[in-house]
Amino acid sequence: MKQPHTQQPTHPVFTVGVAGSLVGVSPQTLRKWERHGLLSPVREGHQRRRLYSWRDIERAQQIRYLVIRKHIPLRDVKLQLRLASVRKAPAAMAHGDGRVGAPPLVPRLALAIPR
Repeated sequence: MKQPHTQQPTHPVFTVGVAGSLVGVSPQTLRKWERHGLLSPVREGHQRRRLYSWRDIERAQQIRYLVIRKHIPLRDVKLQLRLASVRKAPAAMAHGDGRVGAPPLVPRLALAIPR
């Protein structure tokens, strides 16, 4: 059974303002992270609005954690995210998360860090 688009973790539904509120940063900060190549929201419509998915929100929360809590410079954040994904890959394969038909990702707001 196919899920509605709003529940799929990769379907872009959040504007830059809403995404910023969910992550705990300003829309300008999200745009800056995009310029640095850390985020890549979908551009839709004739106005080319930025739309963020749940996965984008989770990635932005990870970026915020690295920048604010770990004091990692933006130029090094991309490397840190890659290292984290490489460390997670073997564990995900061992648990079968990469299989077709595996349970979908559930949006998590627990990663949000209060200001």
